Amino acid sequence: MGAGYHGGFGKTNGAKQQKEKETGTQLKMPNHTQAITPKEKFLKYSLDYSNKNAAGKAEAYENGLGYNQSNYHSLVTQIHNAVTSGTSTPYEVTESEYGTKFKYRIPVTGPNGKTKNVIAVYQVDKGSETPRLITNYLEGK
Repeated sequence: MGAGYHGGFGKTNGAKQQKEKETGTQLKMPNHTQAITPKEKFLKYSLDYSNKNAAGKAEAYENGLGYNQSNYHSLVTQIHNAVTSGTSTPYEVTESEYGTKFKYRIPVTGPNGKTKNVIAVYQVDKGSETPRLITNYLEGK
C-alpha cells in the first residue's frame, strides 16, 4: 500500500459522467493493479473523530462495521484488494479538471460480522498513470 495522499477536489463545471448502465459495458480503471490506498486516508480522515471534514464518517464506520483507528487494517486491505485484484469494477467514471475519478461500491465485512458497502473513489490525476484513493465512505446509514 502506498502513502501519498494529495487531497482535494471540488465541484467542476462541465464534468462528464459515464455510467455502466448507460453504456452497457463494464468500466475499468487503468493500472488498477498499481492503485495506491493510503492508510493515512483512514487514520487521519475517515476514522478520525476529531477531523471536522470527515462529517461523521468515523461514527458511521464504527457503528456500521465496527472499524476504528485501532483496527483499520482489514478495512484498508479489503478495499485495496478489491480494486487491485480487479474483483470490483467502478460503477461510475467522472472526468474533471483534476483527472479521472473511478467510483467503486465494495462490500466490506467488519469485525462486528456485518457486511456493508463502502464507496471508494480513486483518481488518476492528469499527467499521472497511477490511481490513488481520494475519498471513501460507508454507503447508506
